[in-house]
Amino acid sequence: MFKLCLALAFGLVAAFAIGLAGLLADVGLAAVLFRCLAGFLLAGMLSYVVAFVLEAKEWANFDKEHVLNSLAGEEGSLPPEEGQAEEEETGAATEEETGDGEFTPFSAENLDRVEPP
Repeated sequence: MFKLCLALAFGLVAAFAIGLAGLLADVGLAAVLFRCLAGFLLAGMLSYVVAFVLEAKEWANFDKEHVLNSLAGEEGSLPPEEGQAEEEETGAATEEETGDGEFTPFSAENLDRVEPP
């Protein structure tokens, strides 16, 4: 779906630029419309093919839902982080366990750190 939207966006930008340039150059309206259509189709197909090749070579991953689902499936197999393991071993109370709706300020101990992918 992303590749299709990308192709549509590039096609629209190309058609707009071609149409504007044609109107500024006093070209006939039929010629401008034909050039806009040809530019839209050409730019759309070219950008779709480029996105398809990039994804096929695995240089880019445009399907974000697939990536998020695969990461969610891998979470169970990941080892626990050091801070989480220490809290579980020592039995330290987390924010959910403190309850009572009291405010607890952030500190270095209660922040969850996320590793970059």
